[in-house]
Amino acid sequence: MQAALCRRQLQGAVHASGRQHAGRCRISGIVRASDEQGSKVVREFREDSGEMVVPGAQKKADNALYADQVPKALKPKENISKEMKQRLRQEYYGLGGSESKVSRPSRAASYIIAASSLLTEEPETAAAAPASSATYSSAEIAQAAAAAERALSSASASPSAAAAAGAKKGASKWVIAESENLKSTLEHRLWTFGCLSLLGGSIAGAAADIHSPGDATAVLGAAFAAYVLSDLGTAVYHWAVDNYGDGNTPVFGRQIAAFQGHHQRPWTITRREFCNNVHQVFQPAMAPAAAIFALGPHVPLGLHAFMPSFLLLVCMSQQFHAWSHMKKSELPGLVVALQDANILIGRKQHGAHHKPNFDGNYSIVSGWWNPLLDSTGFFRWLEQRVLDSTGVEPRCWYAPDHEWAEQVQPGQ
Repeated sequence: MQAALCRRQLQGAVHASGRQHAGRCRISGIVRASDEQGSKVVREFREDSGEMVVPGAQKKADNALYADQVPKALKPKENISKEMKQRLRQEYYGLGGSESKVSRPSRAASYIIAASSLLTEEPETAAAAPASSATYSSAEIAQAAAAAERALSSASASPSAAAAAGAKKGASKWVIAESENLKSTLEHRLWTFGCLSLLGGSIAGAAADIHSPGDATAVLGAAFAAYVLSDLGTAVYHWAVDNYGDGNTPVFGRQIAAFQGHHQRPWTITRREFCNNVHQVFQPAMAPAAAIFALGPHVPLGLHAFMPSFLLLVCMSQQFHAWSHMKKSELPGLVVALQDANILIGRKQHGAHHKPNFDGNYSIVSGWWNPLLDSTGFFRWLEQRVLDSTGVEPRCWYAPDHEWAEQVQPGQ
């Protein structure tokens, strides 16, 4: 009688995942049951009431401990630590793109097969998908696993493909995944130090050709001219990528998106290691550096010294830029001294650029050109010439779109 009653009550017991318990009941009054995963549960049969309960459990009908009662759906818990959240907030979610968002609630399944961050675009009028309490068969789970594996494989082959497919026209196609590494990789080091070796070899070759005071004057004068003109060059280039084009622009699209993303989260540049930060400039400079190395001995000494010095300073401006976003306590003493002497761009001077509409203070080597270029309206004149020629207005003529507005650094 007891065993029969136990079996009847166990037949109505359903696990939260939708699986039927396989159990057995003994005359002793103790029932042991296990699901397909091997998880064991114990139930005690009481002759007086005919209830099947967990020994020692509270006698509440809503605590989901009765074998014949389906538990209430639980609110899903986040499986990410606070430390990981903080780190992800400090990293780029996108090179010029906004944080990845899903505009509809995800359907909760009994088992998580795979997880990835996707950027989806849907009409605002689309109704949210209703929450489902349906169970999933083995075939459905296997099908979902196969689909997830294909999605993750394609994402690993092309990290920006998923975001590019869903992004609206004109938005950046370069999106950094949440798991992007801010440390230097072997590839970063090869591009950086390979280009540095070529430029250093060219400068050393020019120095080796000094045979008289006149030669020394020519080399030093060329190096100083490279220093002054590199500040002007970075100002013009910075102005151009800040105001024209987008992530889909050929050749320069990635750098344009990167500068726009930097306006959103300016602090992230300070989190990158050296080669991780500068390789994106040294990589396209590799071919010019090789040409300079090959042609240097065949050009006048002054030009031989000027070309590699100019290119080196332009490439290193990305690191000067990073230093201008850091506090003095975070910088080497030599860098602080150079900033205080106005030899390198400092935090206060470059900070003036990071004010909407980002329409001035573009120089990022020494900053010497900023007062002259801004006071004379040089860039406003240049913008008018571009408008007259192409009909395109610069971004700095208007307040930044809310999606591109500067965000507050986490923890501050």
